[in-house]
Amino acid sequence: MVTTPAVSYTFSSHYSADASLSIYPYRLVQNLSPKALPGQRLMATEGETGDTLIGVHASFNPSKLWSATTLSFTIPTGNRSDGLGTGQVTFDFSDRLQGYFKRTGLLVDLGVGNSSGPFNSAVTRDYSSLGPLAHFQAGMVFFLPGRSYIQFVPYEQLPLGSQTIYDTVGPPGSAPNTSISSNSSSEDNGVTTSLSVPLNTCLSISSYYNRSLRHHLDSVSIGVTYVLRSTQGRKRLSLIDKALLEAERANP
Repeated sequence: MVTTPAVSYTFSSHYSADASLSIYPYRLVQNLSPKALPGQRLMATEGETGDTLIGVHASFNPSKLWSATTLSFTIPTGNRSDGLGTGQVTFDFSDRLQGYFKRTGLLVDLGVGNSSGPFNSAVTRDYSSLGPLAHFQAGMVFFLPGRSYIQFVPYEQLPLGSQTIYDTVGPPGSAPNTSISSNSSSEDNGVTTSLSVPLNTCLSISSYYNRSLRHHLDSVSIGVTYVLRSTQGRKRLSLIDKALLEAERANP
């Protein structure tokens, strides 16, 4: 179980920033100790927090192709020995291109960083990695009636060199909460499906399902977003809001 409160502020039609912190009120992790009995294969941890994630975004919106650049970094508030952080500041830099045709959008996302934490942060992991990596995403978004949308995005996280993995429990035969060096342990790939439904001009609900094909992990999330809209109205519409407006105009 994890809850992630977040706050976001839009400075202008091009620039915004956000911050979030994952809190784990109750978490089950695998007990890989060779001495563990059949009834001790899972261990419970309570009241832990992950690293604080901060993102700064710049978007530029030509008529048919949008570009959104994001610089993310983490503040080491998570416990490294429990696999919830690396113990130091990490970063990620990515750029997303998105185009649309009527009610369908295509997107490509490319990025590099030095940790798995800032990338695809919606996916809950039992480890944190430290080392150079690249990530790639490509998918489709479908704009639905009522300003809702659904999005399908396959992703690949590819290590570029030696990685230090801070795992919850070490390999069999080793002491728990140890770090290991590997070139492939932080590799991941899968598919994320998300759905957003606005209830009114300020309140929306969203949900996502992520399947990690490499680690055989499933994550499901439900979120609630409340937006305080400025008096400038449409001048500060988000990227997805602008896409929805254009889709409605092209196909009323």
